[in-house]
Amino acid sequence: MTNTDIVRDYFRRFFSGKAKHSDVRQLLTDDFKFSDPMMSANGADEYVSQLRSFGDVLDMRVDVKQIVGAGDIVAALLDFHGPAGKMAYSQWFTLRNGKISALHVVYDPRPFLQGQPKT
Repeated sequence: MTNTDIVRDYFRRFFSGKAKHSDVRQLLTDDFKFSDPMMSANGADEYVSQLRSFGDVLDMRVDVKQIVGAGDIVAALLDFHGPAGKMAYSQWFTLRNGKISALHVVYDPRPFLQGQPKT
């Protein structure tokens, strides 16, 4: 399985409807690092725990516009369909020994922030 195949498997598990956090964990190294505009995690278990805090009821899907890989790096341009509607973003993966060791997600978080209830 190529690194690009592993990333496609990640998308299939994570963005094919109801969240499957335990399935995603199997693709991550124990020392996995995650960052995006709204959260970060140091370690796969911390990442999956944060995902679980959002619940398993979120219906999330992506349309992969482009995916490219070079060595241990795979980048994808996506249209994300989630609770805040459709939005474009990119994901940059680092892989090591057949697992994802880092993920950096780049997007404009305003649709998420605007969709939150005001207190």
